[in-house]
Amino acid sequence: MSTSEQKEPYAEYFRRKPAGIPAETLRAIEKGPHSHALVLPLEDINALLSPGYLDIETGFCNMPDGSVYVAVKTEMPKVTGDMLDWWFWWHPMQSLRYKIWFPQAHFSVSLDADLEEYSKRSGPYAERYWNTANFPREDVGAGAETLSIKFVRPSDFGFDESRFEKAGVATVFCGLVGSKSKHVKQHTLMCHFVRNVDEGVEMRSRFWIGKKILVYGDNENSPVNRLANTKLIRKIAIPKNIGRSMAMHCAQEYNNLAEILPELYRAYA
Repeated sequence: MSTSEQKEPYAEYFRRKPAGIPAETLRAIEKGPHSHALVLPLEDINALLSPGYLDIETGFCNMPDGSVYVAVKTEMPKVTGDMLDWWFWWHPMQSLRYKIWFPQAHFSVSLDADLEEYSKRSGPYAERYWNTANFPREDVGAGAETLSIKFVRPSDFGFDESRFEKAGVATVFCGLVGSKSKHVKQHTLMCHFVRNVDEGVEMRSRFWIGKKILVYGDNENSPVNRLANTKLIRKIAIPKNIGRSMAMHCAQEYNNLAEILPELYRAYA
């Protein structure tokens, strides 16, 4: 932490021992790669709205096309969807807020918006961060990297929002992930699907790593982007153990957030 960060009242969360990953989650991750037949296809994203659970709730899979699928379920007692929406709007305004989320692996964050304008946005918390990109610097297991994450409305990601109320949805975060460090506009599609349970919420995270790569521009059929989405390039570009690393990173950061978020929300929301 910098000298100024050490003076912030929530700096204490950086010094705390992070919450542990539940043993059940660790066992699920350590089972190793699952069969690709059990993976939730991106085009079937609305299966998350059905009652019960899917074949893989925590684990990873190396897909035949060279992409990687990751799923992690996190129980978040005493947390609400409103708390999470507030957090996703609030934390990118200052790097320390991002650091306390995962002290060992989160290093800084910035936005593509004017900070003063962003801080004064009103209305539902979710709408305040939609269509705004975050630039977090973190290490998900392959070295420190500055990512770009553009958060979009769930319906723009493919979710049927008309089914949210019946499905008990608390909130959903959908992001298009790229890398500023590697000059890749998009390499991962992710969502954190959150539904209400008896004692809080449960988060069901999904990552499709390398599923749709955009090196430059939005034209998926450009020669460069077509080449980037071949099995050979995916094999070269995607770190070998990223499935397990991403699952562990996700499990750690969201279990820690589940522990500290109710306190932060009461104090700063």
